[in-house]
Amino acid sequence: MSSSVSTGKHMICDLTNIRNKTHLESMEAMHELLDNICERYDFTVLSKTQHIFEPQGLTVLYMLSESHISIHTFPEQQYLAFDIYTCREYEDDSVYMEIYDTLVKWFHCDRQIPSIFSRGPVTNPFVHHVREAFVEL
Repeated sequence: MSSSVSTGKHMICDLTNIRNKTHLESMEAMHELLDNICERYDFTVLSKTQHIFEPQGLTVLYMLSESHISIHTFPEQQYLAFDIYTCREYEDDSVYMEIYDTLVKWFHCDRQIPSIFSRGPVTNPFVHHVREAFVEL
């Protein structure tokens, strides 16, 4: 068995009870938020894509040289799904928690615990467990 090798970390957040509906419904605000995150953490943006849904909601995806950031909004539910995956090696989860804190402040939403996963062929225990199950078949 090979040693544990990470290909980065993936943070997934469900932001609920969003009280700043102006930001939740604004493509311009989403780009301002993501541009600020990318600048602050020195992420390299390769491309940006977006879509506005009718009657409401939007999706924004930033492809990074480090991986990606995505946002999906559901204004009718005061909800937003956010995820960021980077191949950067950080000493701990503090960068991800700083990004999460930025999101909570930006959207004025309830604070929850984001999910942060190490990614890679061996570091993710679920993926490792599933692989072993397939080998046994």
